[in-house]
Amino acid sequence: MNSISVARGHAVASSGSRLSLQQILFVSTVVLAGALFWIAPRPPMGDLPQHAAQVALLRDLLDGTSPWTQLVYINYFTPYLLGYVIAVSLSFFMPVLLAMKLSLTLAYYAFMLGCVCLRRRFGADPRLDWLFVPGFFGIAFQFGFFTFLMAAPVGLLFLVVASRFATAPTRVRGAAVVAMGVLVFFSHGLVFAFACATGGALVPFSLKGVRRIALASVPYALLGVLAVVYLVYAKHHNLVTWTGEPHTGPNLVWDWTQASWGWHRSFNFLLYVFAAQMKDWYFLLAGMFMLAAPWLMGARLNRKAPAACVPMLAMLVVWLLVPSAALDVEYVYHRFALYLLPAYALMFAPAEARSDTGMQRTALASFGPLFTRLVLIAICWSFLGVLAVREQRFAAANAPFETLLDATEPGQRALSLVYDPGSTIVHNPYTLHSYPQWYEAEQQGFVDFSFAYLLPQIVRFRADHVPAMRPEFSLSPQYFDWKAVQGRVYRYFFVHHLKPLPEGMFDNDECQVVLRREAGDWSLFERIACR
Repeated sequence: MNSISVARGHAVASSGSRLSLQQILFVSTVVLAGALFWIAPRPPMGDLPQHAAQVALLRDLLDGTSPWTQLVYINYFTPYLLGYVIAVSLSFFMPVLLAMKLSLTLAYYAFMLGCVCLRRRFGADPRLDWLFVPGFFGIAFQFGFFTFLMAAPVGLLFLVVASRFATAPTRVRGAAVVAMGVLVFFSHGLVFAFACATGGALVPFSLKGVRRIALASVPYALLGVLAVVYLVYAKHHNLVTWTGEPHTGPNLVWDWTQASWGWHRSFNFLLYVFAAQMKDWYFLLAGMFMLAAPWLMGARLNRKAPAACVPMLAMLVVWLLVPSAALDVEYVYHRFALYLLPAYALMFAPAEARSDTGMQRTALASFGPLFTRLVLIAICWSFLGVLAVREQRFAAANAPFETLLDATEPGQRALSLVYDPGSTIVHNPYTLHSYPQWYEAEQQGFVDFSFAYLLPQIVRFRADHVPAMRPEFSLSPQYFDWKAVQGRVYRYFFVHHLKPLPEGMFDNDECQVVLRREAGDWSLFERIACR
């Protein structure tokens, strides 16, 4: 009898019908959690509008209706392929916004399925499935890392395949590892690196003998060749920066080294399971309780299967050693927090059933696991409830943005000037940074700053059409300069501001700019005539 059967039998024997009730509650919670993508008409997910714009551009380029063919091209050899392919496929049957929401909903359900499959694979305690619920809605969700979220379940399913191969390597299973690895690569580069490193580490934990370990490492060597080929391709096709200017983004940044606040990393990684800022510090308490839950439930470390600890060891490496930024990619280690609690839960096998002879289980011993389970359910429901309420409030606060969209004509070039990108409602410093990109996603416009500037995007600027509006300008709109960003290129200017705008911010000797619409914290300016 395997560990899962032992745990199930023990749970049924000790709690009657409680197990079936837990299953109903768990499945219901997972299903209802998918509604978080649908509560706000435009989800408060920072980068999501940029990714929606990429989807809209790609769809129009594929069907030959894009007005921007002279400006951008399709970059097929990208590790961001899978998420965009799914969303674009759906966008042919529904609006882009709905396609994005449906894609993320399916990704969340696939993530939960991947967690459960991996838990069963390692024989972990099924009572700890509640630890799988919150991570998907943590910092990666709130920052709108669309392609990463779409890749997250693929990484889990890769580990299921990798675990089977590591336990009993065969040519067929090795081929499956390579095939799944290629799929993960074309889902997201960071997930690919994490999944391959973790899957490769399973081999020496599962096999004995240098020769067997070396042979079982061949699939990972082949996947490493794929990564090298991509890096060579990127370098020789000038994909890192079109401009030839010095690299302005972060290369390698470890926030451990920040003299004044680097120490925050020691605890913030747990916070990132739930939130993006210390304004939500109380979620740390929820995270700490979830870490204590296996011990409170009487689960035990799975000493019979050391490989069950490998995913958690990989998470510790991410927590302690992975940089916070690298090669224009921000929030590198932060986003992996969605795997933290699932990896932790995998280490614990169900408590073994005890005989009724001898010392009987006390009422207190029975109450402890039940109380812990109830608290886990309460944490998950409370967390999801907080997010739901915040989304409702966010939707109401930013409804005026729709007024701006109604005042625009489709197919125009626009500039985003977001002076106050943060949201006090959802506690994310960049919630509104890309919000004007919804004009591009829905009305065939083109809004700068655009993700088409960045290396891994599927739609990128052509070499001779990179705009003057660079990432550093988009983060510092207070330094807006008409000529520096070639203002006459744009017809519309979407401006978000909580304070009065600088007088004469659009003054220039080329074009006339007027305030077309103002609603709430949003303003729409239009260039109406140029000399």
